[in-house]
Amino acid sequence: MSDAYEKRVRKDNWGNFSVLRHRAFDGVLVTSKNSGTHWVKYMFSVALADTYGVPRPEYFSENAVRPYIGWPKDKPTFKELPRLAFSHTIPHKLADWTWARGIAGLPPYVLFVRHPMSILASHHAKWNHELEVDWLDYLRGDPSGSVYRCDLYWLARFWNRWGDILEKAGDRIYRVHYEDTRANPRAILGGMAAHWQISLTSKALEGALKAGTKEAMAKKVDPEAEANVLQFRKTPLSEQFSGEALEIYRNRVKELFRHDLGYDLMNLPKA
Repeated sequence: MSDAYEKRVRKDNWGNFSVLRHRAFDGVLVTSKNSGTHWVKYMFSVALADTYGVPRPEYFSENAVRPYIGWPKDKPTFKELPRLAFSHTIPHKLADWTWARGIAGLPPYVLFVRHPMSILASHHAKWNHELEVDWLDYLRGDPSGSVYRCDLYWLARFWNRWGDILEKAGDRIYRVHYEDTRANPRAILGGMAAHWQISLTSKALEGALKAGTKEAMAKKVDPEAEANVLQFRKTPLSEQFSGEALEIYRNRVKELFRHDLGYDLMNLPKA
């Protein structure tokens, strides 16, 4: 591994104290990037709103759902709601140790992830109007972590840290695959609520599932939010990850990833 990557790993593992803000919350949703975050946050926010009798979020954008699942620095908007936060954080090494987690008072976590191939294809499709980078160059990535919001190096750092913590404190973390949520969103929303000890009503869950369809969400686009959130990637993964691209991807995964978080990382995700 490169010196630049090792330096960034040390910085993330020992210099990121943001996890200490999580002690103020009843639960925290941690997601890998480009993993259906807007979708699952919006559905859960609608379910919360309908259960507790507060207004639904007007849009599915990040700012619109912050009163329901906010940033760790946010103050409560609705006093009726349980306090939930959202993050893409790579946690400090202190989170590895039982005594440190206890002192920090860390809440239960939902870890929401997606197959890395899908994340990379989605991220490149969404952001290449800014990145303007060739697909193969993007796959090669940046070991220093200074060029891309998300690439294989970022994913390895995220996967490895949360994989370490799952091994040590798995009872505090409910790991969710995006693909399983697509297959059975009702079960996943219910599992998230149970892990956070939140009692959502059946009617609220029904409303959230209806609100979370692509057709319904297309009517809830925030005019002030970032563009291209409801993206429709046109190139199949089987084409994007073939030949040299697949070789680059597999070599990086072999070199960098210590945990799989329940995925077959070397092959295409199951439909």
